[in-house]
Amino acid sequence: MCYNKNQSKMKQIKFLIAIALVSVIAISCKETKKEEVKETIEVVEEAAVEVKEEVEVVVDSLATTVEEAAVEVKEVIEVVKE
Repeated sequence: MCYNKNQSKMKQIKFLIAIALVSVIAISCKETKKEEVKETIEVVEEAAVEVKEEVEVVVDSLATTVEEAAVEVKEVIEVVKE
């Protein structure tokens, strides 16, 4: 009888250890996923900043082009008026 009680306790201990290991692995996987998501968000944010800077450069160059065109149109109008 004593042998069966010890064997039963060992099975229970093994079962609890197995549950603990599965829990640790599950938590580890969750942490990894969160870290991967955070890294992905950081990459997307960096890309957004780069795109914003590129758009600002394009807008500035377009504004310069429009100003130059406006000056040229004014000059043409003055020439035509004369």
